[in-house]
Amino acid sequence: MGVWFVSIAIMIFAVASNGSTDAISFMILAGSVFWMISYILAHFDVIILRRRLPKAPRSFKSPGGIILQVIGIAGTVYMVLNISTDPAERHAIWILTAAVFAVLAVYSFFWIKYKMKMPVFQSVPLKKVMAMENSMYYLVRRRRGLCK
Repeated sequence: MGVWFVSIAIMIFAVASNGSTDAISFMILAGSVFWMISYILAHFDVIILRRRLPKAPRSFKSPGGIILQVIGIAGTVYMVLNISTDPAERHAIWILTAAVFAVLAVYSFFWIKYKMKMPVFQSVPLKKVMAMENSMYYLVRRRRGLCK
């Protein structure tokens, strides 16, 4: 969905700006920062889950402990901070990325609270997470009236 969203946004932006390469370049850089921040969050998730659930079953265990995650976070932060040589463009990219994250955070809050009918900002037990991967999980929740 992220690829489709960014592609459609770039197409709309390109049509609205009469195909200006600067505008298209700006949107590509903003999309890149958005994805890089998503990767940083994924690295933090790996670190947190390793600390919280060290014995949890997983299909792949990355070597080197948390060293690779820390290196990944540091490198990605460096790329985000140096996304553009123009300070004005850099700040505009950061503002756009923050605005998109804010909109998605509000949407996610309401989706979890009212659509999934689950508590927000509360960890989910591992057994429940594993059950969510089963296709019957959501069917049973719909039948019980726990989600739409």
